[in-house]
Parts: sequence; structure tokens; C-alpha cells
Amino acid sequence: MDKTILYLLYYDIFYYFMHRLLHTKMFYLIHKIHHKKQIPDYFDFYNVDIVEIPITSVGLGVALYLHEIYVYQLLCSILIINVRGVMAHETNCVFLLGDHHLDHHKYIYCNYGEYWLDYIFDTARGRQARINQE
Repeated sequence: MDKTILYLLYYDIFYYFMHRLLHTKMFYLIHKIHHKKQIPDYFDFYNVDIVEIPITSVGLGVALYLHEIYVYQLLCSILIINVRGVMAHETNCVFLLGDHHLDHHKYIYCNYGEYWLDYIFDTARGRQARINQE
């Protein structure tokens, strides 16, 4: 498996759980700066408390601990994470990425990570209502 994809998988999975943790009563104080606006813009990806950065990046650390480090692939994955994060906060990029994360800023109880993780863990907005109707 390409190390860039491996690093992204670790990042995404750990980010999902760390982001959910940041939405608990105990940790939301750290994360609330990121949710100042219901309609974010590209800069809001970086509008976080400095404590949040290592918390949400723990997946990359785990990947580097468990697997051989390839600097080029690591840098590529960091670039992808940043570009994807900036685009996920920008309404002008909805046509490329959809509005999954933008919905998280409107309805903070859902859509904590990438869509496939929210789908698996039943935290995608609207999924619970659809399941109950079936």
C-alpha cells in the first residue's frame, strides 16, 4: 500500500475519534474557537486552539510509529490534509467535496470526519433518521 494513503487512513481514523472527543463537554472549550461561524471560510481550517493541533494529528504520529517513515509520502499526506481541510471549509468548493463538513459547522452534533467514517459510525447528518424510517 502506498504510504501516502496509509498515512491518510491513520490520520482520518484518529481525527474522527479525536474530533468527537473535542465535542464532549470536557473538551469543547478547546474546540469552540473553531465553531465561531456557522458558515466557515477557507481560513477556518486553521482557526483552532493551539492545543487542538497535536490532538487531531495523533493519527500521523501513530502511523509514523508503527510504519517506516517515508519523508516524501509524509509531506504529500500533510499537503493533502491541509488542502482538503481548507477546501472543506470553503463554500466555493462544495462542487468538489460536497457540504459534509460545512454541515458539521451548522449542526455540530454530526459529520465529525470523512463521510465514510461518519457513515460507518452512524454520525452522518440525516443517516439516523433514514435508518429509523426503514
